[in-house]
Amino acid sequence: MSRLSYFTLMRCLTFLLGASLLSSVSLLVVSCNDKDDNKPVEITDAQATVKLATSATLGPYLTDSQGNTLYFFARDVDGTNACTGGCSAVWPVYYEPNVLVTKALNASDFGSKTTPDGRQQTTYKGWPLYYYAPAVNGQNVRELPGETRGNGVGTIWHVVNPGYSVVIASKSVVDKTTNATVSRTYLTDTQGRTMYVFAKDTKNPNTLATNCTGSCATTWPPVYMSAPTVPSSLKASDFGTITRTDAGSASGPYGNTSKANLQLTYKGRPLYYYIADNDTRGRVEGHDLNESGDLWFAAAP
Repeated sequence: MSRLSYFTLMRCLTFLLGASLLSSVSLLVVSCNDKDDNKPVEITDAQATVKLATSATLGPYLTDSQGNTLYFFARDVDGTNACTGGCSAVWPVYYEPNVLVTKALNASDFGSKTTPDGRQQTTYKGWPLYYYAPAVNGQNVRELPGETRGNGVGTIWHVVNPGYSVVIASKSVVDKTTNATVSRTYLTDTQGRTMYVFAKDTKNPNTLATNCTGSCATTWPPVYMSAPTVPSSLKASDFGTITRTDAGSASGPYGNTSKANLQLTYKGRPLYYYIADNDTRGRVEGHDLNESGDLWFAAAP
């Protein structure tokens, strides 16, 4: 090999080695950038458009970005805004097109719906959200940030505590004995599913754990839930649990407790769902229904 050919070969090898190292470095930089791009962005409280405030009496509750309290309405149990006419002046809709929340909340719990008059409204776990603007000298004036004067109004308006597991619903339902449509205020979970009580449990309080078992419990699934956090119009002390003798389910559509045999009670009466409600919010197909040996009622607070 000539001296010229040798040096030419060395220059080529040096160039190729340098190009290979540069390519490796570039790939590493791209890989690092990709990893950074895929890292979830953590929202700070200052950036959040929906926030959590805390009250000594009410616990944590939702506010807008300026600290204005947000509320939910018992009559919206179907997931649709039922506050129309004069009601809408006192309870203006809340709408945030770009919901940003900190780790304390879950963004997937928020959504939006169109009101009957065509406006957009933000929802939380399916419940439309509102401000409170009571009349002052003939004018509706929204309460100031940090105020919670709308909580408990009519026992059907409450702040939105993310920890609630039993709330109040109110709507017109069909009485299955008379076929008449009646107004009913009753207990529901935060998914809007109706809770029922069984007349047989009142007549036989010493056998609560066995009054509805087998096919009865299939048709009327027990509410498997530990002691709940509830709105101020309910008393936490009114809720308890009983230990059932039949096997329950800690998960699935009708259970949210690690102890599958603990059934939730209200004022000493066990609570149940109804299979014909089809796990659907706002459905009340079992009120005053004679089934499984006695009458069933949507559980009144």
